[in-house]
Amino acid sequence: MSERADNAAAGTVGERLRAARNRQGLTLQKVAEDLHLDIGVLEAMEGDRFRALGAPVYARGHLRKYAQTLGLDVDALLTDYEAAHAGPGVPSLQPASVEHPMMIAERGKSRFGAVAVWIAAVLLACAVGGGLWWWHARPRHALGSAVTDASAAPVEASQSASTETAPAPTSSKPVQPAPVVAQEDAASAGPVARLRMRFSADSWVEIYDATGRRLLFDQGSAGAARSVTGVPPLRVLLGNYAGVELTLDGRPVDVPERSRTGATARFRVMPGGTTLSFWGS
Repeated sequence: MSERADNAAAGTVGERLRAARNRQGLTLQKVAEDLHLDIGVLEAMEGDRFRALGAPVYARGHLRKYAQTLGLDVDALLTDYEAAHAGPGVPSLQPASVEHPMMIAERGKSRFGAVAVWIAAVLLACAVGGGLWWWHARPRHALGSAVTDASAAPVEASQSASTETAPAPTSSKPVQPAPVVAQEDAASAGPVARLRMRFSADSWVEIYDATGRRLLFDQGSAGAARSVTGVPPLRVLLGNYAGVELTLDGRPVDVPERSRTGATARFRVMPGGTTLSFWGS
């Protein structure tokens, strides 16, 4: 009998996980503590309720960790999971809709401020340009209106003619509007920090800096390392925080407990590497 047939005879993915755990005399509580997961996540996997874990990338990451802990064939379990639960055409990346509403609101404010500054700059340029046009287009005889008497002495007539024909002194350089700096550009001039990630397990990652720039929106694979640079504080979302090790400019970064929801964590990394719960900051 082939290995594939042996796996099928052993039951579903969840049944094989539960059977292996029972054979080793492990409780759900013990495994949950070792993997830094909620018991509900393990129960969902053993019950073949992988959709309850969210996006497929989360389910695959949890399944890989659980199988490795139990000493099972990881590739075989993942293959059976894909065939039974993932199905064709299931996207491997988390959609942008999981982005926290606070991120969307703050980025919207930043964009609105930039548009307002741009409109103000255009209006200022129009006003300055209109003033210059009026200065050069006004009637020239107004400058010599003080000399109008036809019976004036020839000297006075000469002075009048000279006055009328002499152009008004103007600056050799056109007036330039004051430079306007967009809010995002000004913010980006501040000090930056480098956040480095080392992945011991697959995890979804989203990172935004203080200017609203999206620095990373991707899945990190086990064994890989990634780094981003931006203006702190950095807003971070980790789909599997237990599988990611963070450092900011070489300083270790701890994931705050208040930011954790199951395997997911949302938090801010402040300058120096301190962290704040995303909702409490």
